[in-house]
Amino acid sequence: MRNLSELNINKKGKPIGHPSPTNGTIREFQSHFGVILPEDYIELLRHSNGGHPEVDSIQPIGRPEAARWAVNRFYHLDDDKNSTASLWAVTENWRTILGEKTIPFATDGGGNQFFLDLKTSPPSVKLCVHDDKFSIVEIAPSFWAFIDALSVDPDMI
Repeated sequence: MRNLSELNINKKGKPIGHPSPTNGTIREFQSHFGVILPEDYIELLRHSNGGHPEVDSIQPIGRPEAARWAVNRFYHLDDDKNSTASLWAVTENWRTILGEKTIPFATDGGGNQFFLDLKTSPPSVKLCVHDDKFSIVEIAPSFWAFIDALSVDPDMI
């Protein structure tokens, strides 16, 4: 497993201002949405609660010819249920499109949603491409596989 500090997650070049989510906040979120967040995802929230990773680019599973996708920002989890970057608001807004047992955890620069599909074991990572009729792209077989596969986009250097 990759060391999460290698991602260099920040907010406009500065450290993230959101403290780690409390156990109570995590339990409340899980209870509200009827989900159990994977421990590897909770570990990311505790490492950096939201923010932009500098190591942000990933190739979809089994599609070497496909364009790379990049994480613009991870959502944060705290008691603010209304912020547009809050896991609460994003999950509520995208639930009707993504379905039950899914958690959008990050967005790309165009508003496409990286999400955890909690219906698979382990939970897989997928991408919902909103400007392609909300098509779903398989990204990684697990959250740690997603984190391990992130790299600096060679076209953006």
